[in-house]
Amino acid sequence: MIPIAITAGTAGLALAGARLAGLIDLPPYVFLLTIVAAVVAWLSRPTATLIRAIIAFLVVWHLAALSILLLSEMGRIPAALGPYLPTRASVLLSVIFAIAVYGLSFVGTIRQITALADPFFEARDIGVVNLPFGLSLRMQERYVAHALLYILLVINIAQVLATVLLNQWNNRFYTALQQRAEATFWIELQYFTVVAFLWVILAVYELYLTQWTQMRWRRWMTGRLTGHWLDGGGHYRMRLQGNQADNPDQRIAEDVRMFTENTLALMIRFFSAILSLYAFVLILWGLSASFKYNVLGFDLESIPGYLVYAALFVAVFGTVCAHLIGRRLIGINFLRQRYEADFRYSLVRVRENDEQIALLKGEAAEAQGLARRFANVVANWFDYMKYTKRLTWFTSFVNQASVIFPFILLAPAYFSGAVQLGSLTQTAGAFGRVESALMIFTNLYASLADYKSVVDRLTGFERSAAGARTTPPAAIVTERNGDHLKLADLSVTLPDGRQLVSAPDLTVKPGDRVLVTGPSGSGKSTLFRAIAGIWPHGSGTVVSPSGADIMLLPQRPYFPVASLRDAVTYPSERGAYSDAEIVEALEAMNLAALTTRLDEEAAWHQTLSGGEQQRLALARALLSKPDWLFLDEATAAIDETGEAALYKALCDRLPNATIVSIGHRSTLVNFHDRRVHLVKDETGLHVAADAPLMPLVKG
Repeated sequence: MIPIAITAGTAGLALAGARLAGLIDLPPYVFLLTIVAAVVAWLSRPTATLIRAIIAFLVVWHLAALSILLLSEMGRIPAALGPYLPTRASVLLSVIFAIAVYGLSFVGTIRQITALADPFFEARDIGVVNLPFGLSLRMQERYVAHALLYILLVINIAQVLATVLLNQWNNRFYTALQQRAEATFWIELQYFTVVAFLWVILAVYELYLTQWTQMRWRRWMTGRLTGHWLDGGGHYRMRLQGNQADNPDQRIAEDVRMFTENTLALMIRFFSAILSLYAFVLILWGLSASFKYNVLGFDLESIPGYLVYAALFVAVFGTVCAHLIGRRLIGINFLRQRYEADFRYSLVRVRENDEQIALLKGEAAEAQGLARRFANVVANWFDYMKYTKRLTWFTSFVNQASVIFPFILLAPAYFSGAVQLGSLTQTAGAFGRVESALMIFTNLYASLADYKSVVDRLTGFERSAAGARTTPPAAIVTERNGDHLKLADLSVTLPDGRQLVSAPDLTVKPGDRVLVTGPSGSGKSTLFRAIAGIWPHGSGTVVSPSGADIMLLPQRPYFPVASLRDAVTYPSERGAYSDAEIVEALEAMNLAALTTRLDEEAAWHQTLSGGEQQRLALARALLSKPDWLFLDEATAAIDETGEAALYKALCDRLPNATIVSIGHRSTLVNFHDRRVHLVKDETGLHVAADAPLMPLVKG
């Protein structure tokens, strides 16, 4: 922005000097506006990237229009092009735009939008732009984003210019029809064909480039938010916090799509509306003097530009009424997406747990639960219908009245013979354009309400994801700089601060086989999560061996919906292990029957029994060969004989691995050389301490 501000300031001072020297004959406001543009460009430096990009475009547009105006004033441009060149008054537009955009940068909702949009316009990762004829360019994504935005804005300027030309053509064409001037009729028809064809080209490429930009933006933003959600176990911590980021899947899949589509569409729509407003206000202002209208003895044409004021009155009245009628839609739309996502999630839960539901005969309970969630959808929908109906009553009435209103204003002048039919249709068209531009808030209120709810949801998601990545003031410190696993003054708490389990001083050496026991609910699994680094709540230090490969297997393993080969090697990339290695691991875990199904894709968490799932997870450990293996009741679904065989296979095939297990069965002591037991102290807190290795009580 600094080079643009300096350029604009220098241009303004140069124009002022040239005018004082008598070299040019331009009104003082022209160079004053250039100075204002420079000041706005300078002041906008601390604002959002998207705001700066738009202001930079507007200032450059002002300088370009000013250069063309100067060349025209100096006679360097053919006079035939005069009707299509910027006028002295038109250089106002870009500066007014720049001031308005700078002012909007202080509005809270605009700040929310730019906070979500800016990362895309600041992205430094390399993107590929595919061009016609098989060509492609590689450049930083931010340059692609800015280029596409500027091209779309230029196309809109050209579209508005074409619309102005068609409005002027409207006068000439209908006047020729009224006067039965056949030669003029055919000339004007040819003129219309050329301008309309150019307008169609602009419209097609505006749509194409808008859709391209939307998908490019959505792809980039989806990757960014997905990364924030998954980075460092953030998805797990967000769930622990119980914060406002409900249904993150819906926010990433649906809200990102709606945000990228609506942000770009609304930005272009408002830019085009303001352009049309300015262009047609100038036309309507000049035409107002031609239409005489007497109300109660008062001649309205004595008021300069009275048709502009009439359009402004209708638009302000419509906008205020639309806001009063439809403002409740913002909150309703926010809840609508939440209720829809909750209902979809409940349906997915039923599908994933159909076996347990069938065994428990829980269909009636599930139907009641689904009915309750869907009742929220229905109630919210009826609220949406109610307020949408009210808003539609008003906007439909206003839009229909707007069609005939300009003709009512202009009819007396036409029937008196003061103006021709062409002038009537041109003025009515200009009035409609001005009114439509001014009433954009009224006509888009429902869409804006929905858009505001999308912005609020994504802002809440960003805040929640950032909070999950932020280490709380009282958090467990994890380090990877030792040879042993050492827990020092470790106190694990629940998210609300209540203490759960403590390990004042515990060390596990490489090669140890440690069995962790304790009553249910004593915090064994949570202690494992703290050791794994995904549970931040608490205090103390967890020192892990530096450079060691650590693997933790929970009681309920996770499997992606993919081929069996990908399921057993998860999370390694495909091809990390040969089929022979995979088959060997499956056979070692007594899953030989699955070795012929490596290419079969299925929902393995539903296809396999609980015991088979745990065996498959242990096969992962055989493939991965971790240095430290933590088993959180990872064999609880397998009988004692099978469990003993699996542990023997683990010990034989991973002789150098440190194994730390959580379990309750007495047979587990045969595969461990040390026991850590969680017992209550006098305060009721479970404390981890070494205990004799002896047969356990079953339970």
